[in-house]
Amino acid sequence: MRKYFAALAIGLLSFGCAYGLNGVTTDPSLDLFSARQLGMGGVCVGFAGDASGVFANPAGLVGLDFPQVVTSSRNLVLDEAQYLQAGWAMPTEYGVFGLGYAGLGTDGSYATTLDPATGRVLQDPSQEAGSYSSSVIALTYAREVKTPVKVALGGSLKIFNQALSGAGVAQSGNGFGLDLGADYQALPWLKTGVVLQNLIGSVSWPGSQDRVGGYYKIGAAASVLGTGEALYYYPQKLDVGLDLDLPSGVLASSSSFLYHLGCEYTPVKNIALRAGFNQEPAGTGLTLGIGLVNGGFRFDYAYEQRPGLPGDNPHYFTLSYIGERVLSYEPKVKAQQPHLKFLAPADRLITDRATLEVTVEAWADKVTEEKRIWTVTAVAATADVVELTTREALPEVYLNGQKLDRQGTVAAALQLKEGWNRLLLSSYTSAEISDNKLLLPASTGTAETRVLKITPFKDAPLGHWAIEPISLTGVLGLVTGYPDNTFKPDKGITRAELVTLLVKSIALRPEVLDPYASQEAFKDVKPSHWAAKYIAYGSSLKYVTGYPDRTFLPNKVLSRAEGVAILARYAGLESKAETASPFPDLKAGFWADKYIEAAWNAGMLAYLKDKDFKPNEPFTRAEACEVLYRVPAVQKKANEFWETGLISAGRQ
Repeated sequence: MRKYFAALAIGLLSFGCAYGLNGVTTDPSLDLFSARQLGMGGVCVGFAGDASGVFANPAGLVGLDFPQVVTSSRNLVLDEAQYLQAGWAMPTEYGVFGLGYAGLGTDGSYATTLDPATGRVLQDPSQEAGSYSSSVIALTYAREVKTPVKVALGGSLKIFNQALSGAGVAQSGNGFGLDLGADYQALPWLKTGVVLQNLIGSVSWPGSQDRVGGYYKIGAAASVLGTGEALYYYPQKLDVGLDLDLPSGVLASSSSFLYHLGCEYTPVKNIALRAGFNQEPAGTGLTLGIGLVNGGFRFDYAYEQRPGLPGDNPHYFTLSYIGERVLSYEPKVKAQQPHLKFLAPADRLITDRATLEVTVEAWADKVTEEKRIWTVTAVAATADVVELTTREALPEVYLNGQKLDRQGTVAAALQLKEGWNRLLLSSYTSAEISDNKLLLPASTGTAETRVLKITPFKDAPLGHWAIEPISLTGVLGLVTGYPDNTFKPDKGITRAELVTLLVKSIALRPEVLDPYASQEAFKDVKPSHWAAKYIAYGSSLKYVTGYPDRTFLPNKVLSRAEGVAILARYAGLESKAETASPFPDLKAGFWADKYIEAAWNAGMLAYLKDKDFKPNEPFTRAEACEVLYRVPAVQKKANEFWETGLISAGRQ
């Protein structure tokens, strides 16, 4: 039996010689597939996405993420003929570069003849044993070209070397060939391609020259099932492919087109099952294969039926480095801080309710500094550091000293006391300890909001436009209502009432203010007048002035222009430049312009935005509270009250 296979091997050698004698030589890279491609029936145009693309389809190298290497080998008819295929590809910013080698040869085989009577191959031991070798080296380049559509293009320059010895023959030949390939992603799940093998090429022998045969290959690869860009979504992956080989050049007259059909099914990660039909000139054979991936390396096995070679059912083995990016993490806790926040009520809320609905957020923000390491097996490793914030539970959370029964977004009801209320949310985080080492100490956190509970005046409810200034100037002791619990917000304020507000706002000590009660600064303000000391002290500071006849007219209602001018003087404001009035109804040269403009610029007249000033309108009690409340000195007192619940005790 061994002699029979040896005869068959030398017969293959004779077939190669015959091609040479007829002016056509073989290219050993045309039919030497990797085990992955052969397991799918020789489909290669759309499945050249590794280093085997150097020979299968140069354009298929575009898109590689890592350097790749592939090697295949097998023995034909026992040990009489051997072949080896190897490919290498390197992606760079300038494109993908590749290098490939394919070789086929026999050694120490007897010459054979064909018995015309029986059709058997007969050895002739009387002849000298011979050998034959054919090899090709490919230099490949590929890159993506951005035309109106994205197309991958590639080419392989092939250098041939062939040698024949024995039976009185000893010759060698050298030559070259050129393969061109193109890939186009027609659909997200469908890739098409074309390869022109040995578009030009020949081998020169002593005294003769042989042309190199090849095929024009058209192929398609479809991702039918999968979790990514697939025709149908499915947890497992199924790819199918079809190639058509159209004989070119000198083969066109003696060969018809061939087809290759196959599929690759991946039931679980890193294991692929393959099947297909591989058509050769002598017939069509079934192919089967399997692929295993681990640590960036892939092992492929394929079995092929070869109808044209009786008894030859070769087993193919391929080992490839395809690369694998492994992501690992090195976490480090950097910070842990309670996240405490009041969603309701808003800070500085004014309410008349005794029970208040409170909504808070409570959890811990844990900041982890994570070092991410990408390791490409057998190539390199890169790393970066990112900060990740995750939400963690807190050991305990307290709202005004009462422990909340849960965390996250929590609603609760609180009882309010009359006046200033401080709502306090507090918690802490646990210390991070590992191997008896303190990685992160415990931390505490608080959040607070302030609420003012009042009993509003009957005629100035919570919805009144000036409720905040009326309430706060009242709390600060600057204004008071009437005995019937009214405020009369729309009533015009008198000169005596306004100067009293101003003097009260500076919180004088009694020993400073009381002596002014006996002074008779104006003839219509007797010492017995309820506002005598305020009027006398206010006039001494030039907050207000009397009239030429030494009268003050304490009960006279102020106009808006007069009231704003008095409050601007109190705030130390006076415009120096002559500019256009912020109010369209005030003419240039109006006596109070310099005070009105200064008060506007200080934000004291925001309630009149987009309105006429109407200088002769009565200056109401609500307006007086509003403008006084915006005076910087009064705002400072109000802020101190909101922060502490205390009324400023600073007195002159």
